[in-house]
Amino acid sequence: QKVHDALSEKGMRPLLDIERVDRQSESAFRKWAGQLSTALGTELAVDYRPALPRTFAFRLVDRKDYGVEPDAFTSVLRFVPDRKGGSLWQRLGGARLPSFEPGDLIGFVPPGDAVARFYSLASASNDGFVEICVRRHPKGMCSGYLTSLVPGDVVEAFIRPNPSFRPAAGMAPVILIGAGTGIGPFVGFIRHNAAERPMHLYFGARRSGDAFLYDKELAQLVGKQQLTALTTALSSPSEKTYVQERLLADAPALRNLVA
Repeated sequence: QKVHDALSEKGMRPLLDIERVDRQSESAFRKWAGQLSTALGTELAVDYRPALPRTFAFRLVDRKDYGVEPDAFTSVLRFVPDRKGGSLWQRLGGARLPSFEPGDLIGFVPPGDAVARFYSLASASNDGFVEICVRRHPKGMCSGYLTSLVPGDVVEAFIRPNPSFRPAAGMAPVILIGAGTGIGPFVGFIRHNAAERPMHLYFGARRSGDAFLYDKELAQLVGKQQLTALTTALSSPSEKTYVQERLLADAPALRNLVA
């Protein structure tokens, strides 16, 4: 971006508008290569090989499924390091697992593909486990792979820091707004709120009961005062409420929190 801007200021004109490839997306890279091919008037051979960092072996030790639809349920998956299934340096303890916080990312490369998929972590390294929340999507290559795992299965994955996605230090109130599997890292933030910092969670779900993620734990976190308030919006036909409506209803209180 800086080079692009500097050259533009010198009066140069780009052959193409600037493009960005997010998280080594193969489809985004091939789209850019196609645009460049057209602009140059020649066909380009694209051999895309994403560079992946060193992986660790993780063993699934627990899973909890939410929802009853066979192709659209959500699983909370918990993994622990598996030195037995890891590389030589991991088995010998030659390298420690990287430290991570809730909101950091874990990358998986599903079998038969070369591009990593990333999921936000609901745990920190000092918890002793890796936890993610995955919704199974019809024909979803990675979500289908992860939600088909059973306890004891071992997978390869890597951690990627995401420091911009976590509350800043201090005791200022925190307002968390999300829906579906986006609640995963929020639960991690709240679990680690030992200082009882004011945290207000607005969470959108399809319905209560078996489909409501982390339902019992959220109630416990409110009881421990690690979560100050939980406001839900259920979009099922019988409820038909949305997060936006809950936010508007609480507008005066939210303005005070922001102030």
